[in-house]
Amino acid sequence: MRHLMTGLLLAVSLPALADGQAILESQSGQGNATMQVSWAGDDLRMDFPQQAQAGYMLLKDGKGYMVSQMQGQTMVMDMARLKEMAESMGNDQAVAGLTSQQADSVESLEATGEQQTVAGLEGDVYQLAWTDKAGNAHDDTLVLSDDARVRELMSAFHAYQRTMTGDPDPIAMALEERGLGMLSFGDRFRIASLSDETPAASRFTLPEDAMTFEDMMNQAISQ
Repeated sequence: MRHLMTGLLLAVSLPALADGQAILESQSGQGNATMQVSWAGDDLRMDFPQQAQAGYMLLKDGKGYMVSQMQGQTMVMDMARLKEMAESMGNDQAVAGLTSQQADSVESLEATGEQQTVAGLEGDVYQLAWTDKAGNAHDDTLVLSDDARVRELMSAFHAYQRTMTGDPDPIAMALEERGLGMLSFGDRFRIASLSDETPAASRFTLPEDAMTFEDMMNQAISQ
């Protein structure tokens, strides 16, 4: 979740998506992580090969889900529903965990005049000043591109992020105004490879006979 939220900050919203696959790399104080991303139309799937127990995240028919294994049982969590439940129970800490790395405002986004090549694509280097929802100020170096695949990938991320938080991301909106997508975000996020190969349709199917978060809660209460 920690690495994913970094990527979700970077999305650009587009009206329609094509198909593609990508490998993303992120860095933090706790090490590096790799995420495999597949998208087709408006559907998106994110897998974490280094953390099999983390399951995967899915955007299907406009709804965001987290699919994981718990005690041998497949569980599907509706991200919007999870946020609603946390709010209804007054669990401010859980709600904050979903939005803690989301941008609250963009102060500036300026081209430096430099260029970098990321995942075989030449992008322009920008300096971004932004503030997160906790009030912390950030100054990051971005590599941006107007490549359609990059914008499609970021659009899919933005759509998933909105299922979790209910709000558009200011960074995404700033990039959309410029018709740009994200190749890298400082040391935290980088596209390692990118293709327009269509993934198998089965990757976007929710598992059958899965337990929902509500099922798990009801089962715990009954026991």
